[in-house]
Amino acid sequence: MPVPDGRFGYGAFVIGGKCPYIIVHKSLYSARPSVDELVLDQIALVGWTMDALIYHRRWTVVLKDYPERSDVPYPNWKVRISGEIVTTDFAGKVILGPTTPSELNVLDFKTSRAPIAFQNALEALHGLSEWKPSYDEMTPTYAFKRMTRASS
Repeated sequence: MPVPDGRFGYGAFVIGGKCPYIIVHKSLYSARPSVDELVLDQIALVGWTMDALIYHRRWTVVLKDYPERSDVPYPNWKVRISGEIVTTDFAGKVILGPTTPSELNVLDFKTSRAPIAFQNALEALHGLSEWKPSYDEMTPTYAFKRMTRASS
């Protein structure tokens, strides 16, 4: 992920597909970091997106087999089924039991963001542009607060 000052940000597809779930590392690098450095780097941003910036060669894939991380948040979601809001696990499987009032307030309907939002948020994180309130929803802190129940 090239940024305006010539450095690069790095991220990873945690789950691939047409709408991948990605993480973006916190640090910016002047030279390509080792995989070990990336695995130790803090996660700054996380969420579902599209591969448009890879397709248009603005982001470059530099590693195919990124190691699994234990610090990736997998939030629950809410979904409306037959007029009723239910809680799902990260994969979209309905979790039995009623959705609690606190879950109704905190859980999101599953969404994705354009890749440019991740690019812009990374730049803002490093003072290269303005941080927008909507970027808060791409942080791991936001996602971890939405991990309300384990799969049944």
